[in-house]
Amino acid sequence: MAAFLFTRALHNTEEFYLASNVDGAGAFDDLVFRYRLREPDVWKTCFIQLKHKKSEGENSEVTIKRSNLIKMSGDFSLLKYFESYCEIKSKASTDSKLKHCGPFDDFEFVIYTNARMEGKSVLQGKDSDPVSVLSSVKDNWKYITFDESRDKDIFVFFEELTRCHDLVRELESMLKRGTFVDKEINEKIVSFQSSVTTAAILGKLNRLKSTLNQDGVTDLIKELAKCDFTLYKEFLNKVKIFQSQSNEETLEELIKKELQEACKASHSVANFIYAEVEGGFRKWWKEFGNIRWVSKDSNLWQNIEKCLIREVNEKSEPELQEFLGVGIRFNQQHIQRLCVTITENTILNIVTNSNIRILQKLKIYQALDTLGCKNSLFIGLKS
Repeated sequence: MAAFLFTRALHNTEEFYLASNVDGAGAFDDLVFRYRLREPDVWKTCFIQLKHKKSEGENSEVTIKRSNLIKMSGDFSLLKYFESYCEIKSKASTDSKLKHCGPFDDFEFVIYTNARMEGKSVLQGKDSDPVSVLSSVKDNWKYITFDESRDKDIFVFFEELTRCHDLVRELESMLKRGTFVDKEINEKIVSFQSSVTTAAILGKLNRLKSTLNQDGVTDLIKELAKCDFTLYKEFLNKVKIFQSQSNEETLEELIKKELQEACKASHSVANFIYAEVEGGFRKWWKEFGNIRWVSKDSNLWQNIEKCLIREVNEKSEPELQEFLGVGIRFNQQHIQRLCVTITENTILNIVTNSNIRILQKLKIYQALDTLGCKNSLFIGLKS
């Protein structure tokens, strides 16, 4: 997935940086992708959690039950991601690693999966959306967002969690008072349960009743303590679930297509580049410790470019040696105009009479050599 976003960004952004395992990003640390778009000219930083699910059949799609969103834990528990959201927001302006990710207003929080989410949540997404660069499906791509009027079960879950957090704080205070409070605490729990509808919260409270002690209350407090529940509506309006995205097995072809577009390359050349990209990213992914941000200016991509230049030079060397063997050198005055033209043009198309083509090649080569263009490539049409 990192290689896909990298190759997509090469030709869809003005500037980008990609990192993995960023300290302080919590459950959103799989990939952090910061980029500036050409149109519109905006910066975005996407904190991405990857959740690839294996399907039972070749063409079958994995479905995630909506109830997984309102569990206390698990791959798709929104509570787990809310904890990380609160942590990131609280440290965004002070943590050195998070400060490198830009201002909090640029942040997007993404759960990225090849599975389809059950239910009728609000679907958004169009090509002009700044986060469309993340999508690995071309047509009808959508992401899930949460709306208070349509996703009442999700908002009720967080509202009940907020009240549950207040309850366990009160229970902790009662337990600290000491003796003969068990009956009073149980009555409070039973009373609270009558106003709760979320199964996961009811289960937690039942376990708390059956083993009522300081440790049980403390454990539940710890479970909820990382969250600032005043932020839950803000979080639900900001988090996005990219569902039904491409499987890992299909990403290889997608990356090759992105390389064809980014490098203006043929399919065979894209295959060659892909092998270098895959090797580079495998090595990059395994490197823990200091965060390594990669961009088109990083060693990872620069090494690939050098490899391509070397490959082209090797293929072109026989033809280059063939016409250099003629042994002709032009006077400086004969190539001066060509030197000026080369320096004044980004792209220069030279059309020659077939009878003097080799002389024109020699003149171009001498002009480039005079200008010190060390990375000029002579590409033989035959090879």
